[in-house]
Amino acid sequence: MKTFTHRRRKLLGPLNDRSLRSSMLMATFLAIVGWCFAENTETQSIRLLGAPQLNESSGLGFSFRDLNCVWTHNDSGDRARLFCFDRTSGEATGRCELPGVRAIDWEAMASVPVTKDETAKLIIADCGDNDAVRPFISLYRFDEPDPHDNTKLDKADCEVLRVRFPGGPVDCEAVWYDPLEECTVLVAKGRLPIAAVYTVDDSLWEKAAQRSRTIASSLAEPSRAPEKGASDPQTVMATQITTLALPMATGGDRDPLTGDVWIASYFQAFRFPRGEYSRLSDQLGQLPVATEMPRLRQVEAIAVDEKGGVWVTTEGSQPLLHPIAPQATDSNATSVD
Repeated sequence: MKTFTHRRRKLLGPLNDRSLRSSMLMATFLAIVGWCFAENTETQSIRLLGAPQLNESSGLGFSFRDLNCVWTHNDSGDRARLFCFDRTSGEATGRCELPGVRAIDWEAMASVPVTKDETAKLIIADCGDNDAVRPFISLYRFDEPDPHDNTKLDKADCEVLRVRFPGGPVDCEAVWYDPLEECTVLVAKGRLPIAAVYTVDDSLWEKAAQRSRTIASSLAEPSRAPEKGASDPQTVMATQITTLALPMATGGDRDPLTGDVWIASYFQAFRFPRGEYSRLSDQLGQLPVATEMPRLRQVEAIAVDEKGGVWVTTEGSQPLLHPIAPQATDSNATSVD
């Protein structure tokens, strides 16, 4: 009991027990009641066709090379690969194989907009840990492949970070790239509505690459070889920025137009408006706006397109790509700085 209480306090961060318990009960009650009365709007869905190997869509990210395409991948049990679809017709357009990457439990992916080197990227999060036993999770980052081609990447094409969490292993499914904070955001998933939020800063990718280059150079010169037991240059520590009273987080993304943050659970999607908040931790500290999930088969992925439309995918073969919030009209479409 002492160990559990200590770990719970570390996880809860700034929230006190009384306010958290109240928020937990209210969040759970509203989520279940609201979902029970949600309408079944499956007729609006687009079925993803032409990739029978896709049977458990677990991550979702819109392409920056072709805004009409969307990437997704399977949950655990598949090899390391991505599938790409036309989001209007649902037809498969391409795929990407990563033969040098091990897929333990891929739970999420994120699209990274054009960066300083003018190359859009994708991030894959191998972060599932139902039993909370993994010493680290893995993030893979690479240039976005052609969404209209079948691509095979070499291991050298992928950057990797092995991410540890303060306080020990964490099961995680909600991951997105945050261009405003220049970091990857990870939200813990738990059976109770307690969700710790972590970030992995962009600078850690370059620092890890620099450490790897230094070690490689040292190995070429025996007199400079690293000591035995030296830490893995690709292992980094995530930073916890806040804790949310939110149950079973399964996906997340930031709206590129408004700056709003969306976090999905099995029953609802929660929108945290950008407002005047300059920091992500402050933005997530407000009361979110809840949108009921349609009565679809289990939803585990969410992504926001370039016009602010919010989409989810379902489990099962020929999964559904379903809109849960409309795209912005020309009159109210304002890009985030």
